[in-house]
Amino acid sequence: MVALGFGAQALCPYAMMEKAMDGSPEPSAAASHVLEGLQKGMEKVLSTLGIHELRGYGRLVSAIGVAPEVLDILAIPGFCASDGRGLGLDGLDGLAEQGRQIRAGKVKLPRMYPKVWKALARVATSERGYAEYAETLGKLEDEQPVALRHAVQPQLAAPEDRIPADEVSSQVGEHTLPFLISSMSFGSQGEVAFRSYAEAASRADMLCMNGEGGEIPDMYGRYPKHRGQQIASGRFGVSALLINSSEWVEIKIGQGAKPGEGGHLPGSKVTQAIAQARNAQVGSDLISPSNNHDLYSIEDLAQLIDELKTSNPHAKVIVKVPVVPGIGTIAIGIAKAGADVITMSGYDGGTGAARQHALRRAGLPCEIGTVLAHHALTEAGIRDRVEIWADGGLRSAVDCIKLICMGANRLGFGTAAMVAIGCTICRGCQLDTCHVGIATQLDEEEAHERGLKRFVPRVFDPSVDTLVRYFTEMGTALRELAGQMGVSDVQELVGQADRLVQVSHHDRLDLTSLLTPVRESIITAPAGTPRFFRPFHPPPPHRAPEVAAERLAAGSALAVEEETTTAADRNLGTDLAGLIARATTGVNNAWVNGADAAVSPTNGSPAVADPAGNAVGDGDVTATARNGANGNGHRPTLVDLAFTKGAAVGSGLGAFTLDGVRIRVFGGAQDGVGKCALGGDIQVLKAQNALGDWIGGHVGKSFAYGAQRGLFLIQGNADARAGIRLSGADMVLGGEPRAPLNDRLGTLAARANCKGFAFEYMTGGRAVVLGDPGPWLCSGMTGGVVYVRQNADWNLDEAAVRRRLSKAAKVSLAPLEEADVVNVFEMLDAYREALASSGQDAAAEALQDLIDDPVEHFIAINPVTQQADPNISTE
Repeated sequence: MVALGFGAQALCPYAMMEKAMDGSPEPSAAASHVLEGLQKGMEKVLSTLGIHELRGYGRLVSAIGVAPEVLDILAIPGFCASDGRGLGLDGLDGLAEQGRQIRAGKVKLPRMYPKVWKALARVATSERGYAEYAETLGKLEDEQPVALRHAVQPQLAAPEDRIPADEVSSQVGEHTLPFLISSMSFGSQGEVAFRSYAEAASRADMLCMNGEGGEIPDMYGRYPKHRGQQIASGRFGVSALLINSSEWVEIKIGQGAKPGEGGHLPGSKVTQAIAQARNAQVGSDLISPSNNHDLYSIEDLAQLIDELKTSNPHAKVIVKVPVVPGIGTIAIGIAKAGADVITMSGYDGGTGAARQHALRRAGLPCEIGTVLAHHALTEAGIRDRVEIWADGGLRSAVDCIKLICMGANRLGFGTAAMVAIGCTICRGCQLDTCHVGIATQLDEEEAHERGLKRFVPRVFDPSVDTLVRYFTEMGTALRELAGQMGVSDVQELVGQADRLVQVSHHDRLDLTSLLTPVRESIITAPAGTPRFFRPFHPPPPHRAPEVAAERLAAGSALAVEEETTTAADRNLGTDLAGLIARATTGVNNAWVNGADAAVSPTNGSPAVADPAGNAVGDGDVTATARNGANGNGHRPTLVDLAFTKGAAVGSGLGAFTLDGVRIRVFGGAQDGVGKCALGGDIQVLKAQNALGDWIGGHVGKSFAYGAQRGLFLIQGNADARAGIRLSGADMVLGGEPRAPLNDRLGTLAARANCKGFAFEYMTGGRAVVLGDPGPWLCSGMTGGVVYVRQNADWNLDEAAVRRRLSKAAKVSLAPLEEADVVNVFEMLDAYREALASSGQDAAAEALQDLIDDPVEHFIAINPVTQQADPNISTE
């Protein structure tokens, strides 16, 4: 992969082939196995980085500490080297020989990290004080440096200018400590560990971002000030309830250890509790697509940020990105897209679910990303609009001070938090055999049945105590160090890189670029300038959230019909779904508590009430997440929106919508319709033009992306990636071919009614496709069922459907059974009713033959149950 990244167009692995064939009873088979292994390896690297074609790989190769004379030959970007300082041409032979010695086992590599983690664990359990840990860590970093920050040290002030620690503030925003526990999902983490992170963050007065991938029902809204939810770009279990249960939401474009990869939770770890939290099926592999499935550009990112802030206007949005060349420019784009925080995720770190090749050979250090982002944002005059968070193998107060001086406001800890509660870094998180009960859902009995020789489950209170002890003692050390540097507020050090000095490796590294602060802003932004760099279109007064809150609080539904809607009107209905969600979670809820209750005052569990403000229990109209219904209890229609007269509504229609919301569009809609819906009813139907013809009814990309509940009726075509990660919703795609299919023409997507990649990673739900389903169908599908129309007059038969299946689709095609007939009838009957109510009697009547005999007109696509290899599964 390195050779390909440097520009090689072909490779000849003759030595590998010779070695494999030498002595093999089947030389030709041995050669084939080598080539197959190399091909799979290349595909895996490309997949991890979110790259579709091999030729896109080269631009991501970069170097650290390599002299310009070598970089010029390789034509790659480099960092932390200069003429005479770094690996030059004369040092290449020595480096190669060192590599040969290591591979031959003649040189024993130092093992620094096990010693670090053992020392950290002793601090958390109070066996040792933090000062002893810091001393041990400092000695290890001096003897065995493994990060750029190990070659620098903070410069202390003169003794007379130092400030006592108790007079130093480590406050950032609303929190006492500038630390955060990085995102780890309920699924990758066991329930006790998952709960412990959140509770510890609350007690230590810091942030915890562990909401990734769904929520335990009783935790909705419990820690709004100290907890955030990671949504990636819409993962399993992401909904308006999740977004509105705290005041921080994180989009993960990638992370250092898995730069462009989607998450993958093995089916063996999807227990009943996990399935409930993620609105998934027990035992089903949960494969989240990489973000390039719905975020193609900064504009798409801006749209997602708008959707999140429309759903929860009180939320601050974080965008987590891996450190890559050009990260400074990327950071400016993210800030201009409306993000409040940019997280620089370095290659170092990553929990045990990240594979070894991703841990060792992906991403750049967070030190580089932090400096580049801070410089770029400052020079653009917008540094004050965003916080920078650094995340990547940090483990001490000294680490934090160094990254703060380089430009970070807060520091993320993932692996360190796991170690604090007992993780032994055995690097087998994905295997579901964690012997300390952190990265598993096993109990003692199940562990015994699995054959685990030793299993020590976590206990909540001691786990919380160890986390609080580690972070509070590190906070004390942070204030002491800041005081020794002569500042009374830790945040005063942000970007003061000249307070650091390089102390070692002067011949190998030139850290001048990291240690030179920005002197001035090139562009200045007036105080009070709006965060958004694009026009924001608020909802019209008759359906503004405050009006809706009054109407719903009075116990009446909100029915609205609009005739002047255009593509500039985005995220329609999302604001009102968010209003309903906040009435459920109790966070920032103006509906129940009145307009003055803008902020939930405590981290306690807020009272749950109905629209009139009365306490409710199980089964009421606001069937709450906290009572275990997870927001899926059926509500009567609370909000009914209709957009008529050929409306062409903008992206995000009904994004993150909920039960109780009905949206009808007579015209068309752009990308992201019904994204991550947790209920509700969305219809996009045709409208009459001036000639009386019925036209439109189409939707854009990523239709019903990640939808978990609800009914979606589309009369026209759907652009690419319809139904990706569908996990429980019902869908009818009504577009039909205008002429018989002719697959010999190629470019199937251009003429299909679904433009490609439909139903990727689907884990649940039902879909009926009345026309050409398009190519690359059902890749990674592990649940649910898709019914595809069969029509000989259109050349749409079983053979045509098979030609459209993705090579990666593990599915079977079968005639409809009794349960399938019921499914098709239910969905087509709802579709017929919608058409009839819109005045399209002829179109409704045309469905009758399909409804009367589904067996004759449809074929079912079902996934073949197959568990992925947990050794290559990650999240």
